[in-house]
Parts: sequence; structure tokens; C-alpha cells
Amino acid sequence: MIESMCSNMQELKQYVANKRKKRGFQHYELNKAHGTCQPFTDREYKQVKIYQKSNYSKRKKHVYTGYWREYTQKYTVDQLKLINKV
Repeated sequence: MIESMCSNMQELKQYVANKRKKRGFQHYELNKAHGTCQPFTDREYKQVKIYQKSNYSKRKKHVYTGYWREYTQKYTVDQLKLINKV
């Protein structure tokens, strides 16, 4: 694309300079419309939630739910004999 626009080095330099001016003007227009970048105020900073690294599980593990489920079931003597045979 640039090759078709610029045939020598002087044209390329002029093209790059114009692009930089155009990009700088776009930044100027954005700052004029929205204002420059500023840090958070104390009130805004307190609203941001920052999560730290955690090594604990995010849900209950198998031990709390499924591990002890077998002990709550009532077996008959015949069922226990079948279980022992297997």
C-alpha cells in the first residue's frame, strides 16, 4: 500500500510526518472532548474490587457432600452379604 503511494524516500518521509501529525491531532481532539487522563479519586479507588491469589477451593469439596453419603444409607443384612461377596 505504501509502495503505491510513495515512489522515493522524500515522499515516504513526508507521508510518515503527515501520519504522525494526523494521529497527534486525533489525540488532541480526544483530550479536548473527554479531558486528560487522571488518577482515580479516593471514592473511585475504593469501589474497585481487587482479588488476591487464593489457594482455597471455590466450592465445597467432595468430602463435604458425597464422601459421607454412603454412611447415611440404611442397609439390610441381605444387602450387606451381597456387598461382601463382591
